Amino acid sequence: MKALKIIDIIDHRNKYSTQRFAVLNRNPNYVYEQKGEWLIADDSGFFSFFYRNTPSGSFYAFAGRKFEIPIKDGSVKKAYGQWWDGVPEDYHGLVEHIGYGTPDDLARCNVFCGGNADLCIIEDWLLKGEPSNNYHKYDKRHPDFGKHKIISKFEEIKI
Repeated sequence: MKALKIIDIIDHRNKYSTQRFAVLNRNPNYVYEQKGEWLIADDSGFFSFFYRNTPSGSFYAFAGRKFEIPIKDGSVKKAYGQWWDGVPEDYHGLVEHIGYGTPDDLARCNVFCGGNADLCIIEDWLLKGEPSNNYHKYDKRHPDFGKHKIISKFEEIKI
């Protein structure tokens, strides 16, 4: 499998903040390792984390959606509301929460997935490349498709 690489970064301003998105050469392949109450997956510096917490009342992780979480030993954890999204304390300040997608996926449906990336990978890319501000850069149906920079109606907010 090819190493996961950032193709582009989009810093999208909205009324309230600037959101960061990474366009990747492929989607991360997350296989988790259990460390205490945490499940941790790393693919080339992109991370996904789950922590275990008992659902209560009507509060279930992911609204109680059932899915399987692949584990490095070949087993799977069956999730039904007890595995929550979070970031272990050891990773605070080392990863940035970002959206990500591939050009092909974004061309079909311009929605980014959420994840975490090693800050060094993002900073290295920013030293060599200029981020776009166009959220719709890869959306073939949008008039701003393919444009690296667009005029934003929102005042610039640094992130």
